Amino acid sequence: MMTKKQGTSEEYILSEEQLNILWSKCQELPDKFLVGLMVFCGLRVGEAVHTKASWLKGNEIHIPSTMPCSCWGCRKRGYWKPKSEAGVRVVPIPTFVTDLVYDFLVKYPEGLGITRQDAWYRVKQLAKKAGIRNLFPHALRATYATMLAERGMEAMAICYTLGWSRLEVAQSYIRTARARALAAKQIKEIWG
Repeated sequence: MMTKKQGTSEEYILSEEQLNILWSKCQELPDKFLVGLMVFCGLRVGEAVHTKASWLKGNEIHIPSTMPCSCWGCRKRGYWKPKSEAGVRVVPIPTFVTDLVYDFLVKYPEGLGITRQDAWYRVKQLAKKAGIRNLFPHALRATYATMLAERGMEAMAICYTLGWSRLEVAQSYIRTARARALAAKQIKEIWG
């Protein structure tokens, strides 16, 4: 059973240290694939669990507008589709994750074969191993959005990459990234 998140995803953004610890706990290829798609490609949990080899073109993930699917979550309507029209997009795969994504999808061309709830549970297990409280899949996307903002990506580009139609969402991550950087700078000035 999924636990409801408390507050906004922005409240649960991982620090670089937490992200490194979480990534080190991903020992199995399916775990690396799942977490990697969410935290380094910004996929939603539903997109990550439905990613198939047919979605790959070069070093990009092409998220379709719809595809036949008979998984537990899609069985009633018989197909999968992204959360919104903005979810239909091309997502670049970072170089350091490309081999991992291809290795997994060569072995498992139909993808993870798990439900969103299974993915939620797996992320919670990995977080527990990493000593991170209150982590859930969407917080991994929030971490990705913040990392893009910290590295200077503009709001419109963040919106496209994450499949958002509202510019305000990306702007909130840019504000969060700026606040984190300013806080780190000021603490260093205060304490040395």
